[in-house]
Amino acid sequence: MITNWNIQTIKNEIDKIAFQESNHAMDGYNCWHAKKDLYQILWYIEEKLRKTSKYSNEDEYIKNHRIDEMWAILKNDN
Repeated sequence: MITNWNIQTIKNEIDKIAFQESNHAMDGYNCWHAKKDLYQILWYIEEKLRKTSKYSNEDEYIKNHRIDEMWAILKNDN
């Protein structure tokens, strides 16, 4: 498979939106606009994931991620 996208570039673009949403120099209108963009991205990805195939190790992959998230919350590393 040829991957013609870059995960880090996508994350960087999402980080730009998240930064604007939490930018204290911006007003609530603009911050809310940025947050709506984040929601639209989330819903778009969720829709795409619902249409994908199921893979044998997928549940374990998701479970491990959630465990890592819980540890980060408990350690307050988030």
